[in-house]
Amino acid sequence: MLTQLEMKQTLLVALEANDFETVRTLALQSRKVLSVLVRLAYDKTSLTGWRAIKAIGHVASLYVRNNYDFLRDTIRKLLWSLSDESGGIGWSAPEILGEIVCADPKKLADIIPLIAEVYSVEEKVFRPGVLYALKRIGETCPESIEPFQEIVLSGLSEKDPLARVYALELLAMLRNKLDSAVLGKARQQVAGLGQDRAEVWIYKDDGFVGLEVGELASSVIKQFDNIV
Repeated sequence: MLTQLEMKQTLLVALEANDFETVRTLALQSRKVLSVLVRLAYDKTSLTGWRAIKAIGHVASLYVRNNYDFLRDTIRKLLWSLSDESGGIGWSAPEILGEIVCADPKKLADIIPLIAEVYSVEEKVFRPGVLYALKRIGETCPESIEPFQEIVLSGLSEKDPLARVYALELLAMLRNKLDSAVLGKARQQVAGLGQDRAEVWIYKDDGFVGLEVGELASSVIKQFDNIV
């Protein structure tokens, strides 16, 4: 059995190599892997941090079947970290929760509205993460995020350009499922973002890529134009 330090070092090597199979193997040997990954995931400025977030999704796909109660307890702690009562700040908790729910959106359906509720808390720093989580869940089960269209619409006007990018990606995903009233508002807001020159770096395809809000908005509005 690896010590906590040995486990952390092994996980760091695996994450650096983008080796999720090793992570899964370790997770089957010890549930402590999930706790270590959560701690590593709090640095969203590094590849290691983002790969830890992704790795948690891989572990969740195992634990949702054979360690469900432990996974639920981890979810509870992550949600708690987002509350004022926790005394801390769950910087990456929304993103982590999104990856966990992706493991089985049907079985973890009760967690989705709890993630969405975080968008309304006073601490706006969580809003990009909530939009990211909804996007990830929507990639697996789009119907599960349809009730939260107003949050997606609100994300288009967020001050943080990262939130605007995630909201645009969500809209592109949901474009054929939007309520008519939301679709009309979305068209107008997305068109207004066409000249938005803010640029963000997001984790995609195993690395960081730069995206300009205006370019993404122009792409999304073209997709809207194809909606009958």
